[in-house]
Amino acid sequence: MTTTPRRAAIAAEPAVRLLVPLRDRRFALYFIGQLLSRIGDGIYLVTLPFVMLNQGGGPANLGVVLACYGAARLAALPVGGTLADRLGARPVMLAADALRAVVVLGFVLLAANSRIPLWAMVAVAVPFGVLGGIFMPASFAVLPRIVPPESLAAGNSLIQVMQSTSRIAGPALGGTLVGAFKSGVGLLIDAVTFLVSSLTLVAIRPRPAAGAPRADDVPDVDRLRTWRSVLRYATGSPLVRMNLLTTLVFNLAAVGLIEVALPILAQTTLDRGAPGFGIMMAGLGGGSVLGALLGPTLLRQRRRGLIALCLGVVQGLALAAIPTGSSLVIATATLFTAASLQAAVNVFYMTMLQREVPAQALGRIMSLLATCAGLAYPASALLAGTALGAVDPRLVIIVAGLGVSVSFSVGFFSKPYRNL
Repeated sequence: MTTTPRRAAIAAEPAVRLLVPLRDRRFALYFIGQLLSRIGDGIYLVTLPFVMLNQGGGPANLGVVLACYGAARLAALPVGGTLADRLGARPVMLAADALRAVVVLGFVLLAANSRIPLWAMVAVAVPFGVLGGIFMPASFAVLPRIVPPESLAAGNSLIQVMQSTSRIAGPALGGTLVGAFKSGVGLLIDAVTFLVSSLTLVAIRPRPAAGAPRADDVPDVDRLRTWRSVLRYATGSPLVRMNLLTTLVFNLAAVGLIEVALPILAQTTLDRGAPGFGIMMAGLGGGSVLGALLGPTLLRQRRRGLIALCLGVVQGLALAAIPTGSSLVIATATLFTAASLQAAVNVFYMTMLQREVPAQALGRIMSLLATCAGLAYPASALLAGTALGAVDPRLVIIVAGLGVSVSFSVGFFSKPYRNL
């Protein structure tokens, strides 16, 4: 593959200092706002089931509400990508967060009643899911307008660290609030976090578009204005095409493995129950943080594309090795290793997408990636649940891990992808 001057400059850039983006007012505001918003999401995750159960909703109604929320969010992802490309990622995020604050405040008012009818819960869940789906692609596409090109890798690394830690802090805080106060308090705090996130986005003045090629440089007659041209670009780009494949396969494998097979493995094969599963999840979280911190180093390697593929293959092998020896120590260590590799590879490929995809199509490309993950989630859980009714959880885990390795192995046959 011929190396362009822009790629040569990227390869020659100095070592990325991880905390440099936080010195930039734009990124610091964005980081603080999104950290609070994601902690609020964790609070909501814990609070919602208890609001419904305490109001007499029952598990069946809770399942209906969550299904409506998930379907609405998935359906809104392409809309979010389109709006981000047409209007700009930051305005779309700002509007979505401000409206989510209003929706959650409406939920607070509903929770104040003695009993919440199902239709009212659905009326809140659907717009909340739609706004979440609109927000997600914009949040992936906004970073090139907040940090300079040389800080993209460090920015993605910090964001992934923030996401990993907020997944722990948010639910923990939510559980504390539900235990100490009424559930409505948790919802109110969630609304406040969305409001704060909106205010930080208002305060950000985005950088001029730079780093990614313009649509004029892409051999498309309509210059990526339509979804048809974006899909044509996605299928023709080795970088985008392979990222769509690995995103789909990884989520098909990992969701069922982590959320269905691992609890059963902990309960049966390892005989450690919920505490054992919790230890494995702690290893997963710790590995994600470490991998995110190490991710920017891939951008400085001479054969970074090839190295990233090798790390992806090893990641799948580490997942397949989880049941080795029927040991909690080995299971936790292999999960830690797999999560470290996955986070490092994720930082690398996210940064490459933000640098390589034309700015006019970045939101829609990110919505395609999010859609692949969203479609894989229920399919993976269903497949794993069905398989575990007939086979040993160890076999399910091994097959899932090998599937991840195979998906990355396909990348070795693409010279442009190997030579990123």
